[in-house]
Amino acid sequence: MADQLPTYPITDRTCPYDPPAGLLVLQEQAPLVRVQLPTGPAWLVTSYDAARTLLDDPRMSSDMGREGFPTLYRQKMRPVLKGSFMRMDGDQHAFYRTMLAGEFSVKRVQAMRPEIEQACDQLLDEMIRQGPPANLHQSYGVPVSSRSICQLLGVPYDDAGFFTTHLEALFDPHRAGAPERIAESKAALSGYLDELVSRKEKDPGDDMISRLVADYLIPGKVDRPELLLTSYLLLAAGHETTASMITTGTAALLMHPEQLVAVRDEPHLLRGAVEELLRYLSIFQFGITRVATEDVKVGDQTVAAGEGIVVSPLLGNRDQGVYDDPHTLDVRRRGRPHLSFGHGPHLCVGHTLARIELQIAFERLLMRLPDLRLAVPESEVPFRTETLVFGTIDLPVTWGEQPAETPV
Repeated sequence: MADQLPTYPITDRTCPYDPPAGLLVLQEQAPLVRVQLPTGPAWLVTSYDAARTLLDDPRMSSDMGREGFPTLYRQKMRPVLKGSFMRMDGDQHAFYRTMLAGEFSVKRVQAMRPEIEQACDQLLDEMIRQGPPANLHQSYGVPVSSRSICQLLGVPYDDAGFFTTHLEALFDPHRAGAPERIAESKAALSGYLDELVSRKEKDPGDDMISRLVADYLIPGKVDRPELLLTSYLLLAAGHETTASMITTGTAALLMHPEQLVAVRDEPHLLRGAVEELLRYLSIFQFGITRVATEDVKVGDQTVAAGEGIVVSPLLGNRDQGVYDDPHTLDVRRRGRPHLSFGHGPHLCVGHTLARIELQIAFERLLMRLPDLRLAVPESEVPFRTETLVFGTIDLPVTWGEQPAETPV
């Protein structure tokens, strides 16, 4: 029967901002639908409430080493997240969450605000100095994200070009030869972070890696490979997703000009607008994977022990039973929180920083360039729909006086 199941992931979008039609068909069928992954069958979780229920259930394991754990790709190598705290359960996972909680506290992240604002303004100064047009992703999205995560971790920003190049390999597994490229990039990044940790041991600074070295590595609470993997994961996750959200979120606003005008002219809407963009875009598009350690009943359906699930934030965030007109971008929307950072014990540890970065990045961009617009027709903006992180990495924009139309 497995070959008769609908295959997943489904990536064939007809409109870049709408979920693939095939996904919406599955959502109409049931909150949990049996699908065929590249490595075997699993349950696709299509509803908001079922997603929250399962992500909050301790019987749903994040451990990729468990029998039946679902994988979204046929990889010939060790998956990027395997062995990290994101793939731990219970007390083991709680230990790492506690270790990192203070680093991502509201107080510590808010203290970064002046430097993030300064970085945004410096980048916009350079964009304006060079004049239009510009590729917003390379000129603004990537460097805003890079500077913030470098500041938090204590990574020299002069090295941003090195790790940006290698991080790109981790989020595009569809490219030919991707497993080999991912392995090479993982090795390069691990070696870089190993050298950085050695420097922090000798000359600590006021940054996360220095504090983790002093408080956890040196006392022996974690070993070196554990610290390196945690640092690597935070660097990777904190860079790519935020950069993509800045660029793709700007593209969404530019393609919905009435929404852009509302955010630009009514600053009090900004915080809610960021949440709506996170819901609407759901850039981590393929889902969150778990495996049941016991039978788990969800509504009329039972996920048996050893069966895998894929929770789709993309579908949960477009659940018509939860959101009115869910396929419409509405920066004035209020309602239940989105699933873009996950839910439950594994809620994204960096969500506070991501939200602050996005709020500042959009606020400074729209204030400094109030007449920002696309430099190409909407149909020519390219979107990545077959990668782990959805969005555009090529956003040509312009600003200033518009050229006069040629008389007919």
